[in-house]
Amino acid sequence: MKYLDKILIILIAVFVAVGVTLNIKKQYSIDKSKIPNKLETQSQFQKWLTNVKNKGINIEADNFRFVEDSNVYNTLWTSTASSDDDNSRKLYEETIELLKKYKTSAISPNEREVVNFDNSLRFGFNPNEVFFYGLREDKILRTKVTDCDFESNCYFNRAAFLDNHVFFVIELSLKDYSKKDPKTCDPKNLCKYSFKVHLVDLINNSRTVYESESFEGYFADIVGKL
Repeated sequence: MKYLDKILIILIAVFVAVGVTLNIKKQYSIDKSKIPNKLETQSQFQKWLTNVKNKGINIEADNFRFVEDSNVYNTLWTSTASSDDDNSRKLYEETIELLKKYKTSAISPNEREVVNFDNSLRFGFNPNEVFFYGLREDKILRTKVTDCDFESNCYFNRAAFLDNHVFFVIELSLKDYSKKDPKTCDPKNLCKYSFKVHLVDLINNSRTVYESESFEGYFADIVGKL
């Protein structure tokens, strides 16, 4: 091989590597700044957004901004069981059928997994907790997805799967409330609220949170519109 040919091959390899790196950085930047396109164009998210806007709450998908990243699985929230165990498999089949009856359950396309956001005490979870339950490969997985403080006037409104590995949960809560700075507002009063979208990726063990612009309203009135 000629010397110039070797130089040309090296230069092409460098250009390809640089291009891949720039594309990765660009994609990472987009995903971290606002709601990713795969979520924005999802039919259930679009349906929810249209309903909210029709009810007088003026928010746009483009106005949601990145808040934080965290892991889904941890030793405190997550438990697993083998699907090869007869008792565990029977319990799974009974539980998944019960969960499918909830209007506040989102069911995966393969119908093996459920996310429940019901505002009640159920299956060992509190009203302010969202949980996942399902069969993934040979493991029966049970884990809390997220929670919120009652003092934040929080309410989980919607959940849906994008595919068998990714789903989202929508939360309504006080705009200026955080665990570090718990600014409360009587739900009977006019308060400033926002929506948070929790985008969960089970394969990558990630929960990414995006938050909308703020809007004012009375808690019961907002929840009634949803």
